[in-house]
Amino acid sequence: MSDSEQQEKRTVERRLMDTEVTFHTEDDIYMARSVDLSDAGIRIITDQPVDIRIQIKEEDKLVQYDAQLVWSRLKDDGTMEYGLKY
Repeated sequence: MSDSEQQEKRTVERRLMDTEVTFHTEDDIYMARSVDLSDAGIRIITDQPVDIRIQIKEEDKLVQYDAQLVWSRLKDDGTMEYGLKY
């Protein structure tokens, strides 16, 4: 599905804003550009996916992967769903 085909679920008015954004994960600092801003959130663009280290229990062993956050979305039940690439 292309960006323009995604169903619009926002209820708060967004304002276009192109400015530098810095955000942090536990171990890293990322630079991004804002696209739009509202009282409820901000949409940003990064040059690369966000790096994440995950641990998964596989066959009674804890396996660690370096992954990249590729996409995320809010589900209808209020939980979040994430796509990671490793």
